[in-house]
Amino acid sequence: MSESSTGDPDTPDSSPADRRRQLQTQFATTELPRHLALFYRTHAEQMRVVTTFVARGIQQDEQVIYIADENETATIATALSDAGLDVDSLQADGQLVLVDSAKIYSNGVFDPKESVDEFRDLAADAVADGYSGLRAAGENSWSLDLDCSFEDVIEFEHRFDEAHPDLPVTALCQYSLEQFTGEDIGKALQTHEAIIYRETLCTNPYYTPPKEAIEYGAPLSNAALLLEQTRDIHRFRDDVERREERLSVVNRVLRHNLRNELNVISGRLEWLEAQGLFDAAAVDHLDTIATAAERLSSLSENARHVDRTLDAREQEPANLNATVEAGVTDARHEYADLSVTIDAGPPDATAADATVQTSVREVIACAATNLSAPTVEVRVEADEQYKTGTVEVVADEGFVSEATMTAFDNDIERSLAHARTLRLWVAQWTIQSMNGRLELGGSPPANRVRLSFPTIETRP
Repeated sequence: MSESSTGDPDTPDSSPADRRRQLQTQFATTELPRHLALFYRTHAEQMRVVTTFVARGIQQDEQVIYIADENETATIATALSDAGLDVDSLQADGQLVLVDSAKIYSNGVFDPKESVDEFRDLAADAVADGYSGLRAAGENSWSLDLDCSFEDVIEFEHRFDEAHPDLPVTALCQYSLEQFTGEDIGKALQTHEAIIYRETLCTNPYYTPPKEAIEYGAPLSNAALLLEQTRDIHRFRDDVERREERLSVVNRVLRHNLRNELNVISGRLEWLEAQGLFDAAAVDHLDTIATAAERLSSLSENARHVDRTLDAREQEPANLNATVEAGVTDARHEYADLSVTIDAGPPDATAADATVQTSVREVIACAATNLSAPTVEVRVEADEQYKTGTVEVVADEGFVSEATMTAFDNDIERSLAHARTLRLWVAQWTIQSMNGRLELGGSPPANRVRLSFPTIETRP
């Protein structure tokens, strides 16, 4: 299926500019693996992706090498200029290198091992010249003109992953879906940890590490890949259905049964204490039981809060400063002793989703719950070039424990019984729902929470 000029076939309202902004946000908020692949159909789609990829490398102070083949280097230079880069200055400084594949493979021979060694040397040279690393983008159509088989290309892909795992290189291999066969695309798919398809950065579930590829005989043929995909999707759907059923039961228990039973326990405890039948030691035990019941009741209420919050998302654009201020106001209503100062961002910046309000409120609520004197500063920024907004909530003292920081690093919550951490997880879930990211900063306990998310241009 060919891409239309007005938008993605699956999302008719999405314009090319919207998809470019979405990819810019993904690049800005995602830690890229060393080895990616772009699968594209049209020249316009290819140019939007590669110019975004190159621009991100320039912004991160990397040296960028672009190996052109089906496109002339002048075509790439024009596309980069149209994307806002000062190509002449970047080339003069040596940060941007545009080279034709014919100059690299002038003898018509491709050696996978030598090519990997060349990348190692180029990366070392880039670091020696003061750059943070090397970013490379290559049009793999060169392999169609050389006296080599596609298996040589696949060998290079595997060798690249296997050799020098700490090499400061981010490489983007480009495959045209119109030029390469389905079988070749299936093989290439399995050699890249992440892919870009239909202008979306995706974690690749079919990536096969080099050692496994050798052990199991990968890469698979295109037909075998489809069979594996069918089996995996079937297992995934079954697993999701079972998990949803279990979660539904647990949710009903937390929201109804547990809360009702705790109300009975609390009421009977109050009645017993009121009778005056117990000595001081026994009353202390009753108070301990009552406190535990209150904690469980709080957990039940927080579980209800999660459901209500996630169900009430406002998926509409909103002025960035206004939606942050609304989140702060919500938190102030909940915590009367809360003190918040706001360092506003650009007045015209627009968050792509008003969900930012919810995330800001939940982060501040976490701080208010854990700080002895709940005083925080909220800093708002917007990157116009990459259409990314950030909100940072900062306190003078830490309010996110080391255990919680570890749980967030591993994306696993081991102590959901603590309402203090649940609010932070709600903030993460809501910001992730709009393709954003939550990061913790500062020595344990963390005293900074940073939210990153997409912004959009304000339309008159």
